[in-house]
Amino acid sequence: METGLPTDSPLSTVQEPELCGECNSGSRLANGLCLNCLLRGALDDDGADQGADAFKDALASVKSRDGDRWIGEYEIIDEIARGGMGVIYRAREPHSGRIVALKCILTYQGDSDQALARFRREAETAARLDHPNIVPIYHVGETADGAPFFTMKYATGGSLLRTHGSLRQEPRQSVLLMAKVARAVQYAHERSVLHRDLKPGNILLDGHREPLVSDFGLARCEEIASITRSLTSFGTPGYIAPEQADGPAAQLTPAADIYSLGAILFELLAGRLPFLGDSALGVIKQSAEKTAPRLRTLAPHLDRDLETICARCLERDPSARYRAAGSLAQDLENWLADRPIAARPVGLWYRSRRWVRRNRALAAVLVAFCLMGAGSVAWQLRARKIQMAMQENVLAARSIAVLPFYDLDLVRADPALTKAFAESLQNALRSFGPVRVTTIEPPFLVSRDRMGKLLGQGEQKRARAILTGTIRTRGGRKRISFQLVDPASKETLLTRVLDGGDQGGWSGALATQAGQEVYSILSTSDWSSLLSSKRDPGLRNEAVSEMLTAGRLIVHNTTADFDKAIVLFRKAIEAEPNSALAHTYLAMEASGRMHFNPDRSFLDLANSEAERALQLSPESTEAHRALAGVYLQQGKFSQALEQSLQTMEIGGLQDRLTLFVGMTMDALGRTNEALSWHQLAVQMSLNPGEVDADIGDCWTRLVDYKRAEQAYARAIELRPHRPHGAVGMARLRLLQGNFEAAREICRTLPGGNESDEIAAQIEFFDRKFDTAVDLYRALNKANPNGGGSFYGALTYCSAGGRAKQALGETSEAQRILEECLIKERANVEREPENPEAAYRLAAVEASLGMTEASLSHLKKSVVLGWVDYRSLELDPRFDQLRGPELQTLLNEVAAKVADMRTKANTH
Repeated sequence: METGLPTDSPLSTVQEPELCGECNSGSRLANGLCLNCLLRGALDDDGADQGADAFKDALASVKSRDGDRWIGEYEIIDEIARGGMGVIYRAREPHSGRIVALKCILTYQGDSDQALARFRREAETAARLDHPNIVPIYHVGETADGAPFFTMKYATGGSLLRTHGSLRQEPRQSVLLMAKVARAVQYAHERSVLHRDLKPGNILLDGHREPLVSDFGLARCEEIASITRSLTSFGTPGYIAPEQADGPAAQLTPAADIYSLGAILFELLAGRLPFLGDSALGVIKQSAEKTAPRLRTLAPHLDRDLETICARCLERDPSARYRAAGSLAQDLENWLADRPIAARPVGLWYRSRRWVRRNRALAAVLVAFCLMGAGSVAWQLRARKIQMAMQENVLAARSIAVLPFYDLDLVRADPALTKAFAESLQNALRSFGPVRVTTIEPPFLVSRDRMGKLLGQGEQKRARAILTGTIRTRGGRKRISFQLVDPASKETLLTRVLDGGDQGGWSGALATQAGQEVYSILSTSDWSSLLSSKRDPGLRNEAVSEMLTAGRLIVHNTTADFDKAIVLFRKAIEAEPNSALAHTYLAMEASGRMHFNPDRSFLDLANSEAERALQLSPESTEAHRALAGVYLQQGKFSQALEQSLQTMEIGGLQDRLTLFVGMTMDALGRTNEALSWHQLAVQMSLNPGEVDADIGDCWTRLVDYKRAEQAYARAIELRPHRPHGAVGMARLRLLQGNFEAAREICRTLPGGNESDEIAAQIEFFDRKFDTAVDLYRALNKANPNGGGSFYGALTYCSAGGRAKQALGETSEAQRILEECLIKERANVEREPENPEAAYRLAAVEASLGMTEASLSHLKKSVVLGWVDYRSLELDPRFDQLRGPELQTLLNEVAAKVADMRTKANTH
């Protein structure tokens, strides 16, 4: 364990003696020789008699360690340090057994009234200071012979003197530490206590590296200022203020301690003291006659504000320094938080006044010249204001606000990465010229649509560009991306993605690598040409732009709605064949239509249009989204997920895209993760209630019906014109076995695909097969391939065939189910990774009595991600499969769902 004593203290000149390697004794002479070994050597003479042996035996039993000594009730463990006035021991406190540092005055100093007064003053002063960054005094007492001592906290981290070398590479840590020390000194000043000997050795560090101000031996209280001054009462040269060396102690002010704080901060940042010399008097003379060197002449990489802070502390004139240690602490805290500091470099007028006081005669001669030059001075001041205004304009033009980077694996912001990236980017950009990079934490999750709103809030309005990014793991390696965005147009100015490396270095490498490009963009006064070059040709054509807008505004409730939009986008492509946006929108509509009518010709159209869009614009986020949608419809859920995450890397977080990721996660059977993405979409959505029905679907699959009902109710309340919430609520009642309540909800719904499907499913699951046959006949007539992507994966043909089978229409049922079998086998072959396809095939096989094949495909669907075991329990198509083996499978899926439900509730 390290001692807590400053090594440069007057009490640290003698350290704990080393144990002898031969006899393990700690007794030594002044020249370092072991006293025990010397005595033994003398006794080991051949002529030594038997009495010598007895003496050696007695000598062996002597213990010279301090652990056998006591001071008062304290057991002395060992000596920490010793100096000219006192000694400090590591001791054990009685009763509690706590380890403390015990300081007592040396025996030969006990006769010195001045030494006794200083020792008692240190104990009394420190004992009445109660601050987390001042070493606490536990007990003040006297030994049996009247010698004073006191105990204090044992600081395990040593002193700042031992660690200040390493802190030079961490300026923020140094500033943070000194801000805390300054707060502690301010606390002492408020209680009329000046320290007068602040230095690294008197700043201890506890086990958490928190600073503790110690050694108030030179402290002066305003009511006790009559102690005779000696050479030992000056403080430590290099750290003491000039007035402390040549003025009466009673006239010192808090400015003396502020000078010492500045000297310590200067040394931590620059690696040396402001003034150096061969002797103590030489150092003191320099500090009294010369201006302290500028910090950045020794450490050019440091910030100008830090240089200003140090210079203000080290002013020779006490009145020119900070007026209080608290003001110094506030400026240090402002610097840490990237806020403006209050201190400013000492101006020309103040320096002139000091010179006049020293050179009054010459000043009288020059006063005329000063008056003549007043006009010139005024001009210089005006020029300086103009220069500062111009500099602010340059910074405003080259300013970036960094939004929190988002971890796509954990679905949450990553503040540590954001800070590291912003700092690396700032350093990289500064090598090219003046810039301003700030990190901000907006009160809402920022999507592209909200970036304009962000500019109106506080400091953010000073940023010309916004930078946002993501991080995720891909192939076992980290992958980071960022986008530089014009918040006014919400258009991307620059996108970069980097794979690989460890987080400690690769984020900074990306920032450095992109620094030249970012600075070049910021240095461009007008981004219109840059944005225009990225603008889609369809948006430059007014007629095409209107068609694209009109197509996107169509509300999609039926296949007819999709067909209207498809017509508009085809016309747009005819007018502007090279519009990647038109091809993208057409791909999205064709893919979305598959939800209502699984006509694979539209899926082929979507695939070709998405690929064409990416050929025209490889970095188009819309085209990547369209391709992800195609993958989803093709049952390639893993590819769809990867494509959508890549889209986020290129274009940032978007509400629609987060919803899509949630849908894809759900299709993969990762419902708890899907829920996280849906909830993220809620935070980003500009339309309240838009995502709540999807959240209700997730909670339904996780068999948390209470939360599902809450989500559906919110969707119904906020989006009454959309059927999804009510259809979801009807299905929830169906799964709860409350078929009449489910029917009641259906009666309130307008006719349409989803409304008719859930009405038919209610009758089928309630085994009202005659009604179900009629309903599925009507649905199948409108869409012969429909139903497979709806709740429960009930295709119209398989449900209708099973209903006829239950009604005894055996031959007709057999024909329908065999036709379904052919279709579903083809679907499984076409979509081998789609759990829904395997489930649909298993249902048809079970209806036909192919139990072994059905069970095999059902198990495959579970492996691929099928988790809707509640539908499986109610579905009449699986009646012939029911038995122990199916029940075992149901139990396994139920356990998996329960585990996901637990994770979702603790996310």
